[in-house]
Amino acid sequence: MDKNFLSVQIGQRLRFHRQQRQLSLEELADLTGVSKPMLGQIERGTSNPTVAVLWKIAAGLQIPFASFLIKDPSIKILRKDEQPFFQEDNNLFETYNTFASPGIPVEIYRIRMLPGCKHISAPTGIGVLKSITVHSGHLSIEIGEENGHTLEIGDSISFDSDTNHVYRNHADEVCEFTMSIYYSSPQIQTGLGNVKK
Repeated sequence: MDKNFLSVQIGQRLRFHRQQRQLSLEELADLTGVSKPMLGQIERGTSNPTVAVLWKIAAGLQIPFASFLIKDPSIKILRKDEQPFFQEDNNLFETYNTFASPGIPVEIYRIRMLPGCKHISAPTGIGVLKSITVHSGHLSIEIGEENGHTLEIGDSISFDSDTNHVYRNHADEVCEFTMSIYYSSPQIQTGLGNVKK
């Protein structure tokens, strides 16, 4: 998906959710911890927000991250080059949104971690469950204060994402995995129900 088009789409979605809640940019800044100028740039489509910034906005509005990425809820086939795509951590962490639909409290991502990648994921809020299945390579993950876990091909892990978690690829090959996110919080589900085209 073209990055400029995606920036405009994210801006339109952000303005929709902000106006739906009758929030000013200043009020939204207080709610999300993202500065008013940055929010304004995102709404105008003149800034390419990072995944971390979008997560902060989504958490503040209590809506799924993918609410900013949904193009057409009637789509049944999402070709690879149509999937909303982000890169983080010096382009070593690639995120592809493969499923999200209004009113359904689940979103699915395909993640590619290049060798040497370390990705820190901030808490996504109470009532958010993540499930990961590794398809290639090796994934190390640290969840909160727990000891790290290493996942091989075919291994899965699920956990509440209300604490910091760190993903690492120590191997010399690409690690690819599917991440499903389930929003069990009634408030977040209410936010999902308000997502409209």
